[in-house]
Amino acid sequence: MSKQTLVARARQAFAAGVLLLAAGTASATFTPQQGVNYKLLTPAQPTNVAPGKVEVVEVFWYACGHCYLLEPKLEAWSRRGKPANAELVRLPATWNNTLKTHARVFYTMELLGKQNLNPEIWREINVKGNRLDTPAAIEAFFTSRGVSKADFQKAFAGFAVDSRIMKADDLNRRYKISGTPTVVVNGKYVTDVSMAGSEDKLFEVINALVARETPAN
Repeated sequence: MSKQTLVARARQAFAAGVLLLAAGTASATFTPQQGVNYKLLTPAQPTNVAPGKVEVVEVFWYACGHCYLLEPKLEAWSRRGKPANAELVRLPATWNNTLKTHARVFYTMELLGKQNLNPEIWREINVKGNRLDTPAAIEAFFTSRGVSKADFQKAFAGFAVDSRIMKADDLNRRYKISGTPTVVVNGKYVTDVSMAGSEDKLFEVINALVARETPAN
Protein backbone atom coordinates (compact mmCIF):
# COMPACT_ATOMS: atom_id res chain seq x y z
CA MET A 1 0.00 0.00 0.00
CA SER A 2 1.51 3.35 -1.06
CA LYS A 3 2.04 6.25 1.31
CA GLN A 4 -0.48 8.33 -0.66
CA THR A 5 -3.10 5.60 -0.31
CA LEU A 6 -2.40 5.26 3.41
CA VAL A 7 -2.79 9.00 3.95
CA ALA A 8 -6.03 9.13 1.96
CA ARG A 9 -7.47 6.13 3.76
CA ALA A 10 -6.39 7.47 7.15
CA ARG A 11 -8.28 10.70 6.44
CA GLN A 12 -11.30 8.66 5.42
CA ALA A 13 -10.95 6.59 8.61
CA PHE A 14 -10.91 9.74 10.73
CA ALA A 15 -14.06 11.03 9.04
CA ALA A 16 -15.68 7.62 9.34
CA GLY A 17 -14.81 7.55 13.02
CA VAL A 18 -16.78 10.75 13.55
CA LEU A 19 -19.73 9.33 11.61
CA LEU A 20 -19.46 6.09 13.56
CA LEU A 21 -19.93 7.99 16.80
CA ALA A 22 -22.82 10.00 15.41
CA ALA A 23 -24.63 6.86 14.30
CA GLY A 24 -23.82 4.81 17.40
CA THR A 25 -21.24 2.05 17.45
CA ALA A 26 -23.51 -0.90 18.17
CA SER A 27 -26.90 -2.14 17.16
CA ALA A 28 -29.18 -3.11 20.01
CA THR A 29 -30.18 -6.27 18.15
CA PHE A 30 -26.72 -7.33 16.96
CA THR A 31 -25.54 -10.66 18.33
CA PRO A 32 -22.01 -11.71 17.29
CA GLN A 33 -21.60 -15.36 16.39
CA GLN A 34 -18.86 -17.53 17.86
CA GLY A 35 -16.63 -18.92 15.14
CA VAL A 36 -17.78 -16.20 12.74
CA ASN A 37 -17.38 -12.79 14.41
CA TYR A 38 -15.12 -13.91 17.26
CA LYS A 39 -13.44 -16.96 18.74
CA LEU A 40 -13.09 -18.04 22.33
CA LEU A 41 -9.69 -17.77 23.96
CA THR A 42 -8.90 -21.07 25.67
CA PRO A 43 -7.99 -20.93 28.44
CA ALA A 44 -9.44 -17.55 29.32
CA GLN A 45 -6.85 -15.10 30.64
CA PRO A 46 -6.97 -12.82 33.70
CA THR A 47 -7.52 -9.13 33.10
CA ASN A 48 -5.73 -6.15 34.56
CA VAL A 49 -8.45 -3.55 35.01
CA ALA A 50 -10.43 -2.30 37.99
CA PRO A 51 -13.40 -4.30 39.30
CA GLY A 52 -16.51 -3.56 37.28
CA LYS A 53 -14.51 -2.72 34.16
CA VAL A 54 -14.39 -4.83 30.98
CA GLU A 55 -10.92 -4.94 29.43
CA VAL A 56 -10.60 -4.38 25.68
CA VAL A 57 -7.05 -5.09 24.53
CA GLU A 58 -5.92 -3.97 21.08
CA VAL A 59 -2.79 -5.77 19.94
CA PHE A 60 -1.05 -3.55 17.38
CA TRP A 61 2.16 -2.93 15.48
CA TYR A 62 3.23 0.58 14.54
CA ALA A 63 4.33 -0.53 11.05
CA CYS A 64 1.07 -2.38 10.34
CA GLY A 65 -0.87 -0.42 7.72
CA HIS A 66 -4.18 -1.91 8.84
CA CYS A 67 -3.45 -0.84 12.44
CA TYR A 68 -2.66 2.67 11.20
CA LEU A 69 -5.98 2.88 9.35
CA LEU A 70 -7.91 1.55 12.34
CA GLU A 71 -6.24 3.94 14.81
CA PRO A 72 -8.48 7.03 14.19
CA LYS A 73 -11.64 4.96 14.66
CA LEU A 74 -10.24 3.22 17.71
CA GLU A 75 -9.27 6.57 19.23
CA ALA A 76 -12.72 8.01 18.50
CA TRP A 77 -14.40 4.94 20.04
CA SER A 78 -12.16 5.15 23.11
CA ARG A 79 -12.82 8.83 23.70
CA ARG A 80 -16.52 9.12 22.95
CA GLY A 81 -18.07 5.88 21.72
CA LYS A 82 -17.18 3.03 24.04
CA PRO A 83 -19.44 1.67 26.77
CA ALA A 84 -18.84 3.42 30.09
CA ASN A 85 -17.47 0.27 31.72
CA ALA A 86 -15.08 -0.64 28.89
CA GLU A 87 -11.39 0.12 29.32
CA LEU A 88 -9.09 0.17 26.29
CA VAL A 89 -5.58 -1.24 26.73
CA ARG A 90 -3.07 -1.04 23.91
CA LEU A 91 -0.64 -3.95 23.70
CA PRO A 92 2.23 -3.97 21.18
CA ALA A 93 2.82 -7.17 19.24
CA THR A 94 6.18 -8.83 19.98
CA TRP A 95 6.61 -11.96 17.86
CA ASN A 96 9.91 -10.85 16.28
CA ASN A 97 12.76 -8.44 16.98
CA THR A 98 11.41 -5.64 14.78
CA LEU A 99 8.09 -5.72 16.61
CA LYS A 100 9.90 -5.76 19.96
CA THR A 101 11.84 -2.65 18.88
CA HIS A 102 8.56 -0.87 18.14
CA ALA A 103 7.17 -2.14 21.45
CA ARG A 104 10.18 -0.46 23.07
CA VAL A 105 9.25 2.78 21.25
CA PHE A 106 5.71 2.56 22.66
CA TYR A 107 6.76 1.86 26.24
CA THR A 108 9.51 4.49 26.13
CA MET A 109 6.89 7.01 25.03
CA GLU A 110 4.64 5.96 27.93
CA LEU A 111 7.43 6.04 30.50
CA LEU A 112 8.48 9.52 29.41
CA GLY A 113 4.88 10.72 29.66
CA LYS A 114 4.90 11.67 25.99
CA GLN A 115 1.64 10.03 24.88
CA ASN A 116 0.99 13.12 22.76
CA LEU A 117 3.68 11.78 20.41
CA ASN A 118 1.69 8.65 19.60
CA PRO A 119 0.00 10.08 16.46
CA GLU A 120 3.38 11.36 15.28
CA ILE A 121 4.94 7.90 15.68
CA TRP A 122 2.21 6.40 13.51
CA ARG A 123 2.78 9.04 10.82
CA GLU A 124 6.57 8.87 11.06
CA ILE A 125 6.52 5.17 10.22
CA ASN A 126 3.54 4.85 7.88
CA VAL A 127 3.59 8.16 6.02
CA LYS A 128 7.11 9.55 6.23
CA GLY A 129 8.78 6.16 5.77
CA ASN A 130 11.07 6.50 8.79
CA ARG A 131 10.88 2.95 10.13
CA LEU A 132 12.16 3.83 13.62
CA ASP A 133 13.82 0.43 13.74
CA THR A 134 17.25 1.37 15.12
CA PRO A 135 18.21 2.98 18.45
CA ALA A 136 19.80 5.90 16.58
CA ALA A 137 16.66 6.64 14.54
CA ILE A 138 14.45 6.33 17.60
CA GLU A 139 16.69 8.60 19.67
CA ALA A 140 16.71 11.20 16.89
CA PHE A 141 12.91 11.12 16.77
CA PHE A 142 12.46 11.67 20.50
CA THR A 143 15.21 14.28 20.92
CA SER A 144 13.88 16.27 17.95
CA ARG A 145 10.64 16.57 19.91
CA GLY A 146 12.08 18.00 23.10
CA VAL A 147 13.18 14.89 25.00
CA SER A 148 16.73 15.17 26.32
CA LYS A 149 19.23 12.57 25.17
CA ALA A 150 19.88 11.52 28.77
CA ASP A 151 16.18 11.06 29.56
CA PHE A 152 15.63 9.11 26.35
CA GLN A 153 18.57 6.77 26.90
CA LYS A 154 17.63 6.15 30.53
CA ALA A 155 14.08 5.17 29.58
CA PHE A 156 14.80 3.34 26.32
CA ALA A 157 17.42 0.99 27.80
CA GLY A 158 16.01 0.89 31.32
CA PHE A 159 14.61 -1.89 33.46
CA ALA A 160 11.08 -0.47 33.45
CA VAL A 161 10.77 -0.71 29.66
CA ASP A 162 12.46 -4.12 29.62
CA SER A 163 9.92 -5.37 32.16
CA ARG A 164 6.96 -4.07 30.15
CA ILE A 165 8.24 -5.75 27.01
CA MET A 166 8.63 -9.05 28.87
CA LYS A 167 5.06 -8.75 30.14
CA ALA A 168 3.80 -7.87 26.65
CA ASP A 169 5.63 -10.86 25.19
CA ASP A 170 4.01 -13.14 27.77
CA LEU A 171 0.55 -11.75 26.98
CA ASN A 172 1.14 -12.13 23.24
CA ARG A 173 1.87 -15.83 23.79
CA ARG A 174 -1.11 -16.35 26.08
CA TYR A 175 -3.41 -14.54 23.66
CA LYS A 176 -1.93 -16.64 20.79
CA ILE A 177 -1.33 -13.53 18.70
CA SER A 178 -0.28 -14.14 15.10
CA GLY A 179 -1.47 -10.95 13.38
CA THR A 180 -2.43 -7.33 13.93
CA PRO A 181 -4.69 -5.62 14.70
CA THR A 182 -6.29 -8.14 17.05
CA VAL A 183 -8.76 -7.34 19.83
CA VAL A 184 -9.16 -9.40 23.00
CA VAL A 185 -12.25 -8.66 25.10
CA ASN A 186 -12.05 -9.42 28.82
CA GLY A 187 -9.47 -12.16 28.32
CA LYS A 188 -12.15 -14.39 26.75
CA TYR A 189 -13.01 -13.34 23.22
CA VAL A 190 -10.70 -12.70 20.25
CA THR A 191 -11.82 -10.76 17.18
CA ASP A 192 -10.45 -8.68 14.32
CA VAL A 193 -11.63 -6.73 11.29
CA SER A 194 -11.80 -9.83 9.11
CA MET A 195 -13.98 -11.77 11.55
CA ALA A 196 -16.19 -8.75 12.23
CA GLY A 197 -16.67 -8.05 8.52
CA SER A 198 -15.43 -4.45 8.46
CA GLU A 199 -13.76 -1.84 10.63
CA ASP A 200 -17.13 -0.36 11.62
CA LYS A 201 -18.58 -3.80 12.39
CA LEU A 202 -15.59 -4.50 14.61
CA PHE A 203 -16.86 -1.92 17.10
CA GLU A 204 -20.32 -3.50 17.04
CA VAL A 205 -18.71 -6.83 17.90
CA ILE A 206 -16.61 -5.27 20.67
CA ASN A 207 -19.57 -3.43 22.19
CA ALA A 208 -21.75 -6.53 22.08
CA LEU A 209 -19.05 -8.61 23.80
CA VAL A 210 -18.57 -5.90 26.42
CA ALA A 211 -22.32 -5.98 27.06
CA ARG A 212 -22.14 -9.76 27.42
CA GLU A 213 -19.52 -9.33 30.12
CA THR A 214 -21.49 -6.63 31.96
CA PRO A 215 -23.50 -7.95 34.90
CA ALA A 216 -27.20 -7.16 34.85
CA ASN A 217 -28.26 -4.62 37.46
